[in-house]
Amino acid sequence: MVERVNKIAVLRNAMEGEAEDRAVVRDMVSNASLLRSNLLSKLIDSRRDIDDECGYPKNITSAQYKMMFDREGIANRVVTIYPEETWGRDPEVFENESPDETEFEGAFKKVEKEFQLWSYLAKIDEISGIGRFGVLLLGIDDGKDLKEPVEGVDKVGKKVGNIQHKLLYLRAFDESLVTVKEVEKDRTNPRYSKPISYSVTFDIETASQEQVVHWSRIIHIADNRRSSEVYGTPRMQVLFNRLYDLRKIAGGSGEMFWKGGFPGYSFEMAPDAKPLTTDELDTLRETVADYANGLQRYLTLQGVTTKSIQSQVADPKSHIEVQLEIIAIAMGVPQRIFMGSEQAKLASITDSATWNKRINRRQTKYVTPYIIRPVVDRLIAFGVLPEVAEYDVDWPDLESSSDLDKAEVLAKMTEAFAKYVAGGVDMLIPPEQFLIMFAGLTTEQVKEINKAAVEYQDEVEEREVEQQKEIQKMQPAPAPRQNPKEKPGQPAPIPKPRPKVIKGE
Repeated sequence: MVERVNKIAVLRNAMEGEAEDRAVVRDMVSNASLLRSNLLSKLIDSRRDIDDECGYPKNITSAQYKMMFDREGIANRVVTIYPEETWGRDPEVFENESPDETEFEGAFKKVEKEFQLWSYLAKIDEISGIGRFGVLLLGIDDGKDLKEPVEGVDKVGKKVGNIQHKLLYLRAFDESLVTVKEVEKDRTNPRYSKPISYSVTFDIETASQEQVVHWSRIIHIADNRRSSEVYGTPRMQVLFNRLYDLRKIAGGSGEMFWKGGFPGYSFEMAPDAKPLTTDELDTLRETVADYANGLQRYLTLQGVTTKSIQSQVADPKSHIEVQLEIIAIAMGVPQRIFMGSEQAKLASITDSATWNKRINRRQTKYVTPYIIRPVVDRLIAFGVLPEVAEYDVDWPDLESSSDLDKAEVLAKMTEAFAKYVAGGVDMLIPPEQFLIMFAGLTTEQVKEINKAAVEYQDEVEEREVEQQKEIQKMQPAPAPRQNPKEKPGQPAPIPKPRPKVIKGE
């Protein structure tokens, strides 16, 4: 134990010494990490190196992560699915619950609209997960070089004085374009171990415009942070071997079809045939090349027998599905949601509820405190936004239904009610119980429906009565009845009185 403490003390003294000594220490730490990695691989399986046999890279660079993100669709999906779902609906930043818009709220809405702030925050949330971190550059009109600190901002990024700057632009960069140039070494500084300056590549095509940028002009974003506040864990890291396997399966299936779709041929000479001369061999090669690569569909051969080599083309679907299932499980994403919007429609209610909880947790526990608030606070420090005592960030309810969902639910409920009435089920289940037990309505809602239905029925009956009266008014009065023996135009004769009949006569 004492020997270990002494070694730690030596290393600490060396790290605080000259640059050469620190370089030596870094080499020692690197060698120790490599030895530990080799030891762990032997402990897992001492007979063979699986990573080497499967072709998995030992150390994955930021350039490799970027290449996978740019060229492999599944890798791109791994990186973007959480940010896409997180930013599906924009949050709201407000100062208080008052319905009247405050100065801060109005200024924020103006900045968000002018610079598409939510779009940039969604972008930096996405690309920061390609590598270990990403940065959002805030361009302001202070007239200073990017490597100089912003005036009016203290050592922790808070506002000092009453200086007001104007926001000019926003730029997002992933790790492949950014290098941490200098780190704070003062242990008494609140930014201890955090970057002081960055080296940022602006011209992506030529990689020539590399500039040093001070930390006060940059928002540092790192997802999946463990022991470091500067470097997170790339979203593809835990799945890189699976993504590598998918690349081999998909690429291998294409190569297999390319080679297996055109069968091979063997050319066999008769046992008693003379060996072909050089010219004859060249002619044979040209004939086969014309057949394989051109439109010629025949072979002219002499003394040579041609046999087709049977090709085999396997279906890679099952192998790809297994890899996708492993990836979805490792990411904690329901497989149908991971497969895309069409598949997501079939996701179960349980899957959707669990997924919404994970997205809500990411919104409130990561995006709000580590992306939105640092940006808003820095804009306040720059004087772009007015200073306020407190503000809140509110995300839309993920469980709320969209207009399309509401329309679909309404259509299904209407269809169910129509079948209930047409089928005469009300003789078995009274309407009140049906609405409460099966439609999920409350007792108060059912009472309101009954009251409204009675009033509506009364109105309908009144309208029908009024309509009948109007119809009767419009019809002409009927003419008096005439005796068929009477001539037209003559008055009807006065009828003679009938004699009285007395009983007994």
